[in-house]
Amino acid sequence: MKIAHISDTHLGRRPKQTRPGIINQEIRPIEDDFYSAWIKFVEQIIDTPSNSQPDVILHCGDFFDTPAGYDPSPPPEYARKVAAMTFKQLHDAHIPLVIIDGNHGRYMEYRSSTLSIFPVAFDNIHLYTHYDARDSLRTKKPQFKDFGDLNLRVITHPSIETRALSTIGAEQTYKDWIQIQNRSINPNMINLAMGHGMIENSSLHPDFLKGNYDYIALGDDHKMHKVTNRAWYSGSTELWSFNEFNTEKGYLMVDVEHGKAFPKVTSKKIQSSRKIICENVEVFPQDANSEIIRKVKSVLDSYGLNVRYEYSTAARVKIILKGEKTYGDSFNIGEVESFLRKLALDSNDYNIVEFILDRPAYTEYAHVKDNQGEEIEYVEYLIEDPEKEFKDYVTTTRNEELKKQRLNPDLLAKIFAKVLTHHDDDEDNGPEGCDNN
Repeated sequence: MKIAHISDTHLGRRPKQTRPGIINQEIRPIEDDFYSAWIKFVEQIIDTPSNSQPDVILHCGDFFDTPAGYDPSPPPEYARKVAAMTFKQLHDAHIPLVIIDGNHGRYMEYRSSTLSIFPVAFDNIHLYTHYDARDSLRTKKPQFKDFGDLNLRVITHPSIETRALSTIGAEQTYKDWIQIQNRSINPNMINLAMGHGMIENSSLHPDFLKGNYDYIALGDDHKMHKVTNRAWYSGSTELWSFNEFNTEKGYLMVDVEHGKAFPKVTSKKIQSSRKIICENVEVFPQDANSEIIRKVKSVLDSYGLNVRYEYSTAARVKIILKGEKTYGDSFNIGEVESFLRKLALDSNDYNIVEFILDRPAYTEYAHVKDNQGEEIEYVEYLIEDPEKEFKDYVTTTRNEELKKQRLNPDLLAKIFAKVLTHHDDDEDNGPEGCDNN
């Protein structure tokens, strides 16, 4: 038997730190990447020769991205459209699809799932919701779907807020239900299990993995990996956050034979058309705004992003400022972030669609070292050449404003240097605000 195992498609995902605007008056930037990944999967399944197509598709939760947690927003209408279109393709190809609820894409207060309409419209869609699991737990009955023509039983474990079970004293009930599920296998059939959650955060009970299943398909962890010889996470189909940087995105094809020791699992990659860039930039207490901006631009330029913006190939970028920075007149992280976001997301000078800047750690006073390696304590800011650094800063971050107001950056730099020098003299000569001349 051939199984396609997929999870965490998160249709409708809308990262926030992206370019403004709506693409084709239908979708927001990056949102369509999640649609594209799911559509590619369905097309690959449909285009496979019939003798190599999967007998069943298992989707292990988080089909839609919202609602989730405290976000009650329903999935975007375009996400529903993509779901209906692709479900019809699978229906016409006579491929059954079993879906379980994840912690994303289900309403917390309503006894319905965002997917509830689709089994009504398509008889190849078999949905098991969070509330189905709660009913099964309460009635102490197993939850599964039999496919007689395939000699297949699929035991389902949708997402359950197991951390909330402790508040109602139901931990033992939940554990007993897991044993009921595990004992519901049919020895004369191929037995597959589906679950959404992770043992590490207590959203999946570890006993679930002890069932004598032929294969356990898992969702929730966005990293594709093997848990046991019979249990795998398929990972997510698209980069949901930069915490997943450098993880393979796609799905799993699984060959299961009844009575055989272990299934054969093959990963299938879904390639994104975008560059995904995550780089560290080291900053030092003496770095002025202009120097930090220069360092970040240097990284962007090294990836060839300093070309005209084109949405279809624009990169997703995260820059992490590493090191410590002090408060001081020469440093304002808000100014740095504002300038870089404007450069990356508002101008056409860089081919970037998403830009995230992680700030460095703040300290009121940083410890820096002089040229001999000796530590200099209590340095609030350090400017070796005030006139030059101010000119570099103002021409880098305020060049357009200078032109509009017809201001001379050389003159402004001289005034700044003179004021700064005068301020230092005042501090040396007596209390602030006193003039001893």
